[in-house]
Amino acid sequence: MSSGDAELFAFRDVYVNMTLLQAFGNGIYTVIFFLALYAMVFKRRTPRPLFAAVVIMYISAVIQTGVHWANTRKAFTYGNTPEETAALLAQPGFTMVVLPTTLLVANTVLADCVLIFRCYAVWNRDWRIIALPIMSTITSTVLGIMTIVETANFFKHGGDPNSFVDYARPYFGMCLCTTLLATLLIVFRIVWLTRYQTGPAAFSGYHAVIEMVVESAVLYSLTLIVYIVLLFGPDDSNNDGYAQAILIQMTGIAPTLIVARVSFGLARPSSSWQRTTSRTTRESGFVFGSTFTKQIQFSGNRDIESSFGASDSAIEMKRSETSSSA
Repeated sequence: MSSGDAELFAFRDVYVNMTLLQAFGNGIYTVIFFLALYAMVFKRRTPRPLFAAVVIMYISAVIQTGVHWANTRKAFTYGNTPEETAALLAQPGFTMVVLPTTLLVANTVLADCVLIFRCYAVWNRDWRIIALPIMSTITSTVLGIMTIVETANFFKHGGDPNSFVDYARPYFGMCLCTTLLATLLIVFRIVWLTRYQTGPAAFSGYHAVIEMVVESAVLYSLTLIVYIVLLFGPDDSNNDGYAQAILIQMTGIAPTLIVARVSFGLARPSSSWQRTTSRTTRESGFVFGSTFTKQIQFSGNRDIESSFGASDSAIEMKRSETSSSA
């Protein structure tokens, strides 16, 4: 067996295992998606853009899994010898490569948007807080589009490696930057609002949200980190395929978990999200660049919906009571 045949067989084994791993992950994703869909439809109203993002990400992940599965089936159907089968897997058609790449880019952009929206809600709808994640997402979107175009041009030029520019590595690096920024901002916000609480119940009112954000987004971040590390590995290594198979599913699973937990009402009730002490509200007001004292309220059950009408009414009633007593 020549070295070239050995490389082809190694690639074949990785591709087949990657397809099986991706299908297994898609099965897990399917269970999570339909649970989230049930919660979004029957448990708690979800905004249409958020609902659409969750559905689109799932459909994209299913299509990506189907494309890889179809390519594997085609190779084993039309390959008369092991060498031909390996060659067919190593040389997929234009659609078999460009379509999954496009869908993966679209999914990562949607996942980043959902996480940024979460950060925006937790930070009391302050656009300044999410400025950096937004800029990072815009940059990653541009790099993602360039990756799709470069992949298409690579096939048009007959797979000439001299004409190929690798935008994938900086693209996934910016995706990781967005995810880490948004996650850290959310965790910092929760810690900031609970810094004066003491005792074993210090974080009890925020435990569900910490779990919801950290446990889901961190899994996505870890998958991105592993994938990026493997991308920078040896050029003759195909191990990044396993991480890519997991990333394709995790990109949709992470934001779906966030929406599902809120839709099921697993977040704490509104009363546990209120901070009414004068010391905390004054300093929280300073964080937002204002000099007046106000009550900060956001709900784990309602921040996804960006509904703050009730808290605004409470503030007005409090002001009216203060004026009357004066």
